[in-house]
Amino acid sequence: MSYYNETIAEIEKLIQEKKESEALLKINVELSMPYIPNDIEIQLINLKKEVHSAINLKTEKSQSIDPKYLFELLSSSDKEQQIIATNFLSKINLREYLKEIKEILNFIQLENSIKTLIIYNLKLQEINQSLEFIFNQEKIIINPSKVEFEEDFEFINEIDKLIYNSVENENPGIAHDAKFLNINYYLNNFPIFKRENANEKAAALILLSIEMLEGEKQVSYVKKWFNYNEEICKQILMELKQNV
Repeated sequence: MSYYNETIAEIEKLIQEKKESEALLKINVELSMPYIPNDIEIQLINLKKEVHSAINLKTEKSQSIDPKYLFELLSSSDKEQQIIATNFLSKINLREYLKEIKEILNFIQLENSIKTLIIYNLKLQEINQSLEFIFNQEKIIINPSKVEFEEDFEFINEIDKLIYNSVENENPGIAHDAKFLNINYYLNNFPIFKRENANEKAAALILLSIEMLEGEKQVSYVKKWFNYNEEICKQILMELKQNV
């Protein structure tokens, strides 16, 4: 199975599992790439329509979207409820609720990954306003319109391709987990995530996935597929264990 077919299969699985927010993020990552085969682009666009239809169906069942209810879900300590709420943020005019959003972004119990998805939705609605909020127990200031999500997605995709071209044929399960950890590492570490050391990050993600399924390997283990700096890889591996 090619990289693109594998990606399409992963997105379809996310849709089947009703993980619309994750599916939409994955689709947007792929569509942001400078080159996509025409047939794959068509499939991605159709999948995006399918995700939007699924979200619309949920909206119809709930009759109407109550922004206050969404903010209650985001303020809860239940991550599943928080994720559900992020699926509907694009359906309301966030510009009208910036006060509430600022308060939610400062909730300590709200995971970093959810805060990233909120900022992503603000970016989609072109919110050009600086927001001060708590991230990793520190106050930061971010203007959603200035965030370079597209460039971040390109870098994430570069790491995904390294994972796919190395461990995929030998162990698809490890490759799947490594790619899952890749996007989660980004969501949890935005905005301090840096677009650097792609090889080292890919190696660390593979090593952590192997460790979770089979047991710890030497840091040099992934060098049978591609080269990387072992010391940097080791540092990233330690960060991964703390942040994903």
